[in-house]
Amino acid sequence: MEPIPREVLDAANSKSRRLRELVRAPEILVMPGAYDVLSALLFEQMGFKAIQGTSGGIAAALGYPDGEAISRELFVELSGKFAAAVSVPFNADGERGYGDENGVKETVRALVAAGVAGMNLEDGAGGKRGGARELVELSEQLRKINAVTEAKRALGSEFFLNARIDAFMVMADDQKKALDEAIRRGNAYAEAGGDCIFYLSVHSREIIGRLAREVKAPISILAGPQSPSVNELQDLGLARVSYGSAFLKAAIGGTRKLAREILENGTVTSLKEGMQTPEINALVTKKNRN
Repeated sequence: MEPIPREVLDAANSKSRRLRELVRAPEILVMPGAYDVLSALLFEQMGFKAIQGTSGGIAAALGYPDGEAISRELFVELSGKFAAAVSVPFNADGERGYGDENGVKETVRALVAAGVAGMNLEDGAGGKRGGARELVELSEQLRKINAVTEAKRALGSEFFLNARIDAFMVMADDQKKALDEAIRRGNAYAEAGGDCIFYLSVHSREIIGRLAREVKAPISILAGPQSPSVNELQDLGLARVSYGSAFLKAAIGGTRKLAREILENGTVTSLKEGMQTPEINALVTKKNRN
């Protein structure tokens, strides 16, 4: 296996350190979900300090379902393109890590070599009857997190790990059980090397506040229409908030609106709401000058 060139590793470490600083800062870190290079460029232009990749949004844009439907090679290639397009840290959505602990090591090494600052690693997986999700065994997930730490040590990397917990999604019918498991796993993942603990399907102010108090690490949620505002989330003690495939959904929704207008009326008046060619050209021209 060829070593990662020193200048590549140094550049990746700089982005990883910056992402870690932003998550630990007093101000909540807002990370929009990029689904292509153009959206990543737009987010940087608008002033976001770091950008999250959305596995669901990227997969859908390529015609695939979410859930590691694209190969590790394609995932790494795309993540590297996103990271190279912007000067702010880019955090990839590594889903389940693309394999067991040995596969996770390969994924981390490939992402570091591609200049990516960090990744999400989730503990939910398919397996229940009817396709419902379940949590992987805690010991199995800890082996994967330990594999990330080992890969970092071997590379001399400062790669950022956003450890995702799906307890509230899997245990939706028993919120007390979900909360207890979320806290237990959050502290275990933090102790094993997770830089931030990331929760899905949690919107209650009371539960978010308790997570922030009882998990001994920065925490984050995936926000949706029912979530508290960014200012409220900061007041509750949240360190980071992201939005998953929300921007892809908004984009394809706008596309459907324009297409429906053309089909039904033969007009394109809703196009006035979209970005215009000079603005788009300015974004991609800046990228190609870098």
